[in-house]
Amino acid sequence: MKRFTFPQEHYHFSVDDVFNCLIEVSDQKIDLFDHPFFRFLLHLHDAYGASIDLYLFYQSVINGSLRMLTEVSGRLKTSLSVNPWLRFGPHALDYATAPYAQKPESVIPVFDAIYSCIDRFASSSNLSKLVRLHYFSELYELADYFEGRGVRALFSTDKEIFSHRMPDKNRKSLQARGTTTYKGMSFVRSQFRVEYWIRDYLSVRSQVRYLGKLFDTYRFITFFTHECDMSNEDVRNAIELILNECHKRRYVSI
Repeated sequence: MKRFTFPQEHYHFSVDDVFNCLIEVSDQKIDLFDHPFFRFLLHLHDAYGASIDLYLFYQSVINGSLRMLTEVSGRLKTSLSVNPWLRFGPHALDYATAPYAQKPESVIPVFDAIYSCIDRFASSSNLSKLVRLHYFSELYELADYFEGRGVRALFSTDKEIFSHRMPDKNRKSLQARGTTTYKGMSFVRSQFRVEYWIRDYLSVRSQVRYLGKLFDTYRFITFFTHECDMSNEDVRNAIELILNECHKRRYVSI
């Protein structure tokens, strides 16, 4: 895999643990952007030019029933094919299953199944090139697999350990530069999750100061949240604050 370098003056925003919203759109037989989750994402794109990656579970229990990504309606492809700013990538089998805890030969069929579903309800332009696996799984063993899927890098943890599986030199690279490459797989540090950020930095002034530190240190920003947190108005307002700061500095979404 060719080494990936995160471009300066760019940012990346993504949402983990995505599943329920797609099932709800399919069950209710509504337009994608009539759903509150996707309507808000469309607003972020229209207002700030944000491209957004959604990382998917293959299955989840909803109202006591096990639901599958195979149940997402193929009719969504009409809306998604003309909205390439909205992208999808694999996350895990389900919430309880960490990809790093599975053998590579066991996790590949899971990712294949997710990609097969994405291909059915979205287009090739809606595929994520940067992917965050569940529990920040650092599956460098699958470098060739992800290269074949068009993935340029995986995201590592937002915690100050910087990496759970890579050597110290790679941890130091993630700390100093925000990127590293190990055994053919490129990694980008997940800098912060929005729901923790608003918990730790209570005032707008302190939030903006923290963002400024990231701008000055790395010259790029990577941040994320989770589907379940997107219903929180404080989280939505914080996302807009972050995107507005990126917009003021003329940072571009990647």
